[in-house]
Amino acid sequence: MKLIEGQLIHGRYRLDHRLAQGGMGEVWKGYDIQLDRPVAIKALRGDTGDVEVKLRRLRTEAHNSANLAHPNIAALFEYYEHNGIGFLIMEYVPSKSLADIYHERGAMPPTELLPILMQTARGLFVAHSHGVIHRDVKPANIMVADDGEVKITDFGVSYSTNQEQITQDGMVVGTAQYISPEQAQGKQATPQSDIYSLGVVAYEGLCGHRPFTGTTAVDIAAAHVNDVVPPLPDSVDLQLNLFVMSMLSKDPADRPQDALVVSRTLSRIERRLLDEQTLLRDAPTIVGTGGQLPRVVASAPHRGTMLESTSSSESSNPSDEEDSRDANATPRSHRRSKPAHARIDWKEQ
Repeated sequence: MKLIEGQLIHGRYRLDHRLAQGGMGEVWKGYDIQLDRPVAIKALRGDTGDVEVKLRRLRTEAHNSANLAHPNIAALFEYYEHNGIGFLIMEYVPSKSLADIYHERGAMPPTELLPILMQTARGLFVAHSHGVIHRDVKPANIMVADDGEVKITDFGVSYSTNQEQITQDGMVVGTAQYISPEQAQGKQATPQSDIYSLGVVAYEGLCGHRPFTGTTAVDIAAAHVNDVVPPLPDSVDLQLNLFVMSMLSKDPADRPQDALVVSRTLSRIERRLLDEQTLLRDAPTIVGTGGQLPRVVASAPHRGTMLESTSSSESSNPSDEEDSRDANATPRSHRRSKPAHARIDWKEQ
């Protein structure tokens, strides 16, 4: 069965135009004529081999996505099969992927990147709480709307602890550039595997490139297993730097405990960075005459000793008068201490 524009699926969903096509199936933008809303339709291609195996994968994706109701996860509306073709009817997300944003912008300011990572972590935590491991967290599967809302998509290779295993032991599942070391070795993925992949996404967003590259997918996957993660630029905030590197630990036990910890930690870092930006923005900028910066003279704290005043009342020197006032003042040790202060000394140029 070949899908064409204008075709009505299940007597309800109209195919408007194809969005993407891959080895397993194709994705269409469609329209639900009963509820008057756009939808995304993922259909299994019927012109390829191993149809039954691919149908099982599509059923697995539907099963794993069905109970994941969260604002940061693209919703599944319906699944059905017809003439050997499986159809996933999903929420249509009219947004750019994070991969598109990275391609356009390169490295992003942390205060713009962190909200995306935080939302992704929250969505992953909900999936993990339902026993679902995404196994393919990458920028292309993170959709970012114009208002900043994030949707995780494509649970096509996800794994559920409550389901029969589809992939064979030792089979590598995931995208090489973002795969965790344990996945690259054919081991079972865990929530920490998704955290590692999100760490790679964070690394790429902070410095504009992925931590590992290679001529083949095998080379890149091997680098995730064997090579030390290159350090992030010194310009990256130290706390953020250390936390992202902890997400990229080779040993899953050394990574954050869960995705909720990731979201909360990144949120605290974001708040601090925003506070620092506010302080810098609101700090007064003082410019001297002639466009020159004023000379700042800082006085040291006064010691608690009495100064002998000058008896001359005819002194015209202001500093002598200040010394006289200091001499008659209560010793420093007998009054509340005050912080050191600075006096701006304006100079004509």
